[in-house]
Amino acid sequence: MTKILIRGVVYAMIADMLWGLAFIVPKLLPAYSAIEIILGRYTIFGTISIILLLNEKNKTYKLTGGICVKALILALCGNIGYYFFLVIALQQIGVTRATLINGILPVSISLYGNWLNREYPLKKILLPVTIMLGGIMTINLAAYGSGIGKWNAAGIISGIVAVLLWTWYGVANARFLKENPNISSESWATITGIASLCLLPLFLLFVNFTMSEPASVWRIFILNKSVLTFWLGCSVLGIIVSWFAYGYWNKASQILPVSLAGQLIVGETVFGLFYSFLIAGRIPSMVELIGIILAIGGILLFIRTISRSPGNSNEIGCEGRCD
Repeated sequence: MTKILIRGVVYAMIADMLWGLAFIVPKLLPAYSAIEIILGRYTIFGTISIILLLNEKNKTYKLTGGICVKALILALCGNIGYYFFLVIALQQIGVTRATLINGILPVSISLYGNWLNREYPLKKILLPVTIMLGGIMTINLAAYGSGIGKWNAAGIISGIVAVLLWTWYGVANARFLKENPNISSESWATITGIASLCLLPLFLLFVNFTMSEPASVWRIFILNKSVLTFWLGCSVLGIIVSWFAYGYWNKASQILPVSLAGQLIVGETVFGLFYSFLIAGRIPSMVELIGIILAIGGILLFIRTISRSPGNSNEIGCEGRCD
């Protein structure tokens, strides 16, 4: 295994470790809706990004109109759009089924990225991908129980749309970074953070147009002890779970084959479970442990497979820049 490959995996795992907090923070803010949390998270993410951009020195890129449009599209798909449709799925068909649909995300990114970029023969990666998918399904069934809610078209479609949005985002974001090595991973996280902030007014309009009742979010701006707790939680989501996590994910995307990076997203679920175990003060059940082992085992088998591939040194590396 090359040093560059190891470094890329470490970057992805750090991003997963930070993203895993997204499973925990909303649970600590039960009095606030998903819409309010989205607004709080991306308001903080965008605000801190503006501050960082204004203080950025020695820029290695020019912020063109094309880059701004790309950032808006990626922020719409990978940030606000993805989370919005995931929330709808959670509300319509429940956590179990929504999570099972969302659980195919690492596999969809891996296969789509591999197909688009022609990285490895499908037969070479099919076994590790299948093992990882089995682990994901086992983790989800164990973590959320086998209780089954009702299927409905809105929930199913929303869950699928969420997966499609992040699948496209994961591949398109990696491709953009590799095609623009002069833009650092941190700078791109900053630019997409500002793009997310710019999209919030459109998000509110869309929510009010599609929801049966208008979304009222003014209470998050009325200062009191509860609101201060809300903004503290959103600061964690906006700075740590968003800016830092996307920065490290961008670093990984610049280095790793998309098919491998896609699989590594399963670490977000694993870390989310780990944090849940810590808060609950318990150890994983046998089924949960088996699922985690399968998911990690599939990734390790994939890494072993591609690290022994002929010409691997040309497939893994930085195109022009390594952060």
